[in-house]
Amino acid sequence: MPSHRIRGRHFWWGWLRGYLALARISNSPTVLSNTLAGAALAGVLAPNVTVVLLAVAMVFFYTAGMFLNDLCDHAIDRHERPERPLPSGLVSRSEAVAAVAGLFGAGAAVLFYAGTGPFLSGLALIAVIVVYDLWHKSNPLSPLLMAGARVLVYVTTFLAFSTLPSGTLLISGGLLMLYVVGLTYVAKTENKPSATKYGPAAALFLPVVYFAFRLPPVAAMALLPLFAGWVAYSISFLYGPKSRDIGGAVGRLIAGISLYDGLVLVAAGAYIGAMLSVMTFLATLYLQRYVKGT
Repeated sequence: MPSHRIRGRHFWWGWLRGYLALARISNSPTVLSNTLAGAALAGVLAPNVTVVLLAVAMVFFYTAGMFLNDLCDHAIDRHERPERPLPSGLVSRSEAVAAVAGLFGAGAAVLFYAGTGPFLSGLALIAVIVVYDLWHKSNPLSPLLMAGARVLVYVTTFLAFSTLPSGTLLISGGLLMLYVVGLTYVAKTENKPSATKYGPAAALFLPVVYFAFRLPPVAAMALLPLFAGWVAYSISFLYGPKSRDIGGAVGRLIAGISLYDGLVLVAAGAYIGAMLSVMTFLATLYLQRYVKGT
């Protein structure tokens, strides 16, 4: 094979890996399960064309947020993580800016088609993402913003099918918020020498208490122990007897979001969606082997 073709193949592969790393593509499956859960809370128990379109829009928003995050952290990454796509030159800053604008615009267009409610909720989601990315390093409330973005995926999807908020939406969204606040707090301790507090980690187990009384017996014996066991396994990387692996814990806890969505889906009677959520959990773990989730 001619050397110029080999160099060209290496360039395109490096360029693609740079974009996938910027997008943190390994975490995108958890956004898909969020969308399925939001639809199920509105009574849509099996995926349809609208759910698929909403999932695409939510992934567009998530990807745009990841690109914007690296753009905002570019100066810091040049010193602390020079291997990231922007400081290493795999992706230019102008390309990243164009991707952010294009992804937000495309996602908003899909939501406009879905209806006024999801469109307005989507605009609120964009605002939360932008505020988080611009001000997350020194903002003590940044875990709430990150969690709020996830909850807004529930809300945006829900509003595409129902205009009346329900108690289950509020409770499921609240538990998701507590879970994401817990894992985001853990992530913020990555570069700090002090030991991680136990409080935020305890919040990760609250869904077990609630869904123990909400799930059918068979599901309670299967999915609930899987979720609880996975959370326990994930936080074991925080409190090990030797060294802490914050990144390993956070990546695994992010994958666990799909298992939480599975609990929501089973409680709503959306068994197909629950099976898909387990598949997105496995897909996240697989992709994290190649693209870091944090």
